[in-house]
Amino acid sequence: MESKKKTKKTTAKKASTKEKTTNKKSVTTKKSTKKNKKKGFTLIELLAVIIILGILMIIAIPSVTSYISNSRKSAYIDTAKEIVGGTRNLVNDGKLGMYDTNTTYYIPASYIETENASKSPYGEFTEAYVGVIYDGVGYKYYWISTDDAGQGVKEITPIADLDTDDIVSDLKDTDISSVIETTGIGSRSEIKILNPETGTWNGVMGGAVNTVSEDSGTNAVIYPEGKTKATVSTGEIVKIGSEEFYVIGNDGTNLVLLAHYNLNVGNNKKASATEGIQDSEVKGWLTSGTKYGNIGFSSTNYWSGKVGTNYQGSYCGSSSYTSGTKCAFVYDQNSIVKQYVDAYKTYLESLGASIKQARLLSFEETYELGCSNTSASCNSAPSWIYETTYWLGTAFDGSDIWGMSSDGWFGDSGYDGDGFFGVRPVIVI
Repeated sequence: MESKKKTKKTTAKKASTKEKTTNKKSVTTKKSTKKNKKKGFTLIELLAVIIILGILMIIAIPSVTSYISNSRKSAYIDTAKEIVGGTRNLVNDGKLGMYDTNTTYYIPASYIETENASKSPYGEFTEAYVGVIYDGVGYKYYWISTDDAGQGVKEITPIADLDTDDIVSDLKDTDISSVIETTGIGSRSEIKILNPETGTWNGVMGGAVNTVSEDSGTNAVIYPEGKTKATVSTGEIVKIGSEEFYVIGNDGTNLVLLAHYNLNVGNNKKASATEGIQDSEVKGWLTSGTKYGNIGFSSTNYWSGKVGTNYQGSYCGSSSYTSGTKCAFVYDQNSIVKQYVDAYKTYLESLGASIKQARLLSFEETYELGCSNTSASCNSAPSWIYETTYWLGTAFDGSDIWGMSSDGWFGDSGYDGDGFFGVRPVIVI
């Protein structure tokens, strides 16, 4: 019995061991089957993927290229605007002296101190300029350029209108230089290019070159070439913007200037001229022709009384007048003429000029310039003194004021002499 039990146990043990072995084999077979089911891409699938990627690249590459190109062009425009912004800052600070309404000014980009003044997104600028014009009120800015990669703007373009379509390739330096040396913006007949080394203007068209001097304390004043405030002489022309003045006195500190022409103010203004500034056709009373720019001195309260300690008797017309004596001066009253002169002073200051005084020419100054008191004539003085008919700022007596005539005569006239005299200011800088 005991032997049978052992046999049964042994048999049962073997059976159990066999079953476990069988189960293990079964699991192993299952895992092996799973591994066999995994497989890679077929050749057709790989070809399909490659074709799809190729199509995507064909579509994407032009877009990416276009995006990069437009980004660089946009950066080019941003660089141009940055340089123009630097130019505008110099203009606002009165450091370039660009006040002639008949001139196109070109400033090299290399003169402007900005981060990108010398370089475009493609390469170094070789010919790049800011074009500037002045219309008597404000400034307009333009751009033209090329770089060492041949990219740039070949036509003078308003900076406000500059866009990516204006950036072209295959430009040469001569393409740009030939334009700026021959093309005045808005048909202006004079062109000046700033020399970045000296900071002075080189005239290309229009004759003599004017240089900007800082001797007057303002860059708005333009002296003849090679001259400064200290060296200009009587009769030479100094400019503030497009306004011209004759030098009539210079003591090294105060420069006294007489307007070249009369102001376009008062009665019979010239309709086509800008009101309030000088005009060559506004000459006051003439023996013939249109009488532009005539005005009475004032209707009331023009007399200011005595000026200085050497007042010349009861009137300034005395033949005993000698140099240094003072006549009654009428300009400092609230006359209509004074209003026009004060407004003109404000205009010149808006151009950046520093004006110490604005008034009318005095009798004493005409005498010092060569006019004769005894003959009531200025024919022995320079002709520019009497090329227009205008009021002086000195009283003859209690009812008359001195005036200058374009035929060389000067003398007294009733203060309400409407239709005879114009306004020709004197300024001191």
